[in-house]
Amino acid sequence: MPKIRQLDEALSNMIAAGEVVENPASVVKELVENALDAESTTITIHLKEYGLKSIKVIDDGIGMDAEDLSMAFKRHATSKIRTHHDLFHIASLGFRGEALPSIASVSELTIESTDGLETANQLTLKNGEVIEKTLSSIKKGTAITVDDLFYNTPARLKHLKSETKELAYIVEHIHKIALSHPQVRFHLTHDQKVLFSSSGDGNISKILYQIYGSDIAKNLLPFQSENSYFKIKGYACKPMFTRSSRQHITLIANKRLIKNTRVIQAVMDGYRTYLPMKKYPIVHLEISVDPLLIDINIHPQKLEIKFTEENSLLRLISSTILKTLEAAYLVPKVQKHEPRENNQTKMVFHKPSQLEELSENYQLDLNVDTSDQVNPLKRSEKRFPELEYIGQYHGTYLIFQSEEGLYLVDQHAAAERIRYERYYREMSKDNNIRKPLLVPFEMRLSKSEVIAAQTILEALKSFGLTIKLEENKLMVFEVPAWFMERDEEGYAEMMISRMLDEQEVSIGVLIDQLAKDLSCKHSIKANKFITKEEVDKLMSDLSVQKNPFTCPHGRPTMIHFTTSELERLFKRVQS
Repeated sequence: MPKIRQLDEALSNMIAAGEVVENPASVVKELVENALDAESTTITIHLKEYGLKSIKVIDDGIGMDAEDLSMAFKRHATSKIRTHHDLFHIASLGFRGEALPSIASVSELTIESTDGLETANQLTLKNGEVIEKTLSSIKKGTAITVDDLFYNTPARLKHLKSETKELAYIVEHIHKIALSHPQVRFHLTHDQKVLFSSSGDGNISKILYQIYGSDIAKNLLPFQSENSYFKIKGYACKPMFTRSSRQHITLIANKRLIKNTRVIQAVMDGYRTYLPMKKYPIVHLEISVDPLLIDINIHPQKLEIKFTEENSLLRLISSTILKTLEAAYLVPKVQKHEPRENNQTKMVFHKPSQLEELSENYQLDLNVDTSDQVNPLKRSEKRFPELEYIGQYHGTYLIFQSEEGLYLVDQHAAAERIRYERYYREMSKDNNIRKPLLVPFEMRLSKSEVIAAQTILEALKSFGLTIKLEENKLMVFEVPAWFMERDEEGYAEMMISRMLDEQEVSIGVLIDQLAKDLSCKHSIKANKFITKEEVDKLMSDLSVQKNPFTCPHGRPTMIHFTTSELERLFKRVQS
């Protein structure tokens, strides 16, 4: 008796559902993408009990006649592909009916549709089988209702997150798909309560405002650029607003929401030293590319895609975002938080990660004039404020004034930034000038480190270190000329140790890490008094840095108290 047999269609659909239908959000995603492919201008999503009881998606698209309606639930049935050529020129979000058999196999599904030419029809399916065919009263487009999701696969229900978390996934997806299709009106409700509604007027800024609120929307920096293969545009939020995960980096390629870890890393590379550790930016990035240069068929849900000429895209993204940030004014302002409840004055200071607390009575307000940022590649002449030194507080913060108000500068963060950019420049140069050591020094190594060291000798040489590898040690004879006097050995050991630990890291990342390590070592520390002359030199050097607003680890170098806010705090003006 043969051991290999073909699975029946119902079981095949349930297996396919495991790849496509992970949770209620994935159902919403597939149905909404089908609606978008049907050229809908308005899409309404109604949820009951977090989408587990019912998901209903209504669109005003082109709809289907009775024959297409029946075909939509056949496996591998699609209206989008006819030939081999079509498979490599995909411009749609999915294939009409591609996910419907999978969804129908794990739910009770009802679909109503009309193409506007014939009478509307309705199908009801259970366990993937059609149990009823009737006429419908729908006037235009398609309406799909998915009831009791996973009723016949209880194991799947056990693996879902909490109900509120599953609802959050749906809301997040609708937010992002509204950003990818701003010309379509979306309306999302849960148990008859409106969660999101967009106008469909094509205004991306308006949707970003709805999602993130006014503080974020007012601090988004527009950018756009292109090369031979790609065009990119979008918005990058100022780095004073961060999130704890990558979820707020929205990637869109040819109007398709995508996931791509290398593209996300390129965005992070653009922010470089502007972000605190383990913090992520808010970014909206749209990529336009010839469909021939992307492969969307590497993931069942069509989220992860591959780019041909990907390195070209990554360079374009990181350099564009970096130039946008370098052209922006990024000094955070401190502002009183208005009372919201019980008429009690409550002020909260929302500080960037690792920023030493000034007072629990303030929050950062980043509402600054962005009129000089229309062209992000043109540096504003007023990017760095003109400041008059007043004094030093607590041996750590330098106090300045200007016509715009009061400024506090973290002397250690400022010194770190200056040294970081200096070291980064020096290590990025070719043919570093070396200086010989009067007495060579040695580094003792373990057997494993000796083996690893053989692979980094050339890289060390490119950084200006002349080294000889012996049995169980490294002998250092020359170091870069820019090493500080009397600390050459410490600098060299730091560079060698970092390279031994990070052998797989690219040169650019390694230079960045080394520059951070070295910049912290000899920078002015907190709780140290510095003279007026030292202050003048520090601020003069800081003002000409590419990024004078954060230290290499992403902490602010300065914050700004506006004059009007100080007057409010002292009750000189009405709040």
